[in-house]
Amino acid sequence: MGTIAKQRTKQSKTKRRARKLQSAPNHELVIAALRRTEKPLTAYELLAQLRSRGISAPPTVYRALDRLISEGRAHRLESLNAFVACAHPHQGASAMFSICRDCGTAEEFSAGAIDATIADWAKKAGFQVDRAVLEIRGACSDCGRSRTLEHA
Repeated sequence: MGTIAKQRTKQSKTKRRARKLQSAPNHELVIAALRRTEKPLTAYELLAQLRSRGISAPPTVYRALDRLISEGRAHRLESLNAFVACAHPHQGASAMFSICRDCGTAEEFSAGAIDATIADWAKKAGFQVDRAVLEIRGACSDCGRSRTLEHA
């Protein structure tokens, strides 16, 4: 195959991928946008990113986020009123996040001991837990290192 033919084939594949993304259901566009960033995004930040893909109204973004959260594919960070893609399956466990106060990154993690403590407490209290989201705010290792160097 000649060079021009290869370029046309590549351009054709790129156009097909773009059309596929544009015709993707709204929730798939939203989860793709969440996965492209390390920082939590508000619904309006998502809307701004997805306007060129045909999503033009806040209710559309909120419906997509509700679906993704109910499917366990996204989480709402209550303290930030923002959303992140789920980093790993929970299977009934709590969602836990470290949120950097300086750079804004949010990292999801799991801790079986914390899950067990929540489950034990709920059982003793007769409390039925729908969901548990733990948010820990502080400085990530990069920002903490930068602060240490500034004060040295």
